[in-house]
Amino acid sequence: MPTTITCHFPITVRITGTPSPAALERLGEVVEEALIARLGFARARIAAEGYAEIVPVDAADPTRAAP
Repeated sequence: MPTTITCHFPITVRITGTPSPAALERLGEVVEEALIARLGFARARIAAEGYAEIVPVDAADPTRAAP
């Protein structure tokens, strides 16, 4: 029977100063890139522990609504 591990990733973004509208628009991309990098790191660590097959919840549950 497969093991299910549920992880939650809180995200905190701190902004100092007064960002321009362009900087605020870019913020979403920067957060997304950082999250992709961290998820890649987590997948590598989990695989190193012997759990080679990792299926994201969105892929495992087609009834789940997209964000």
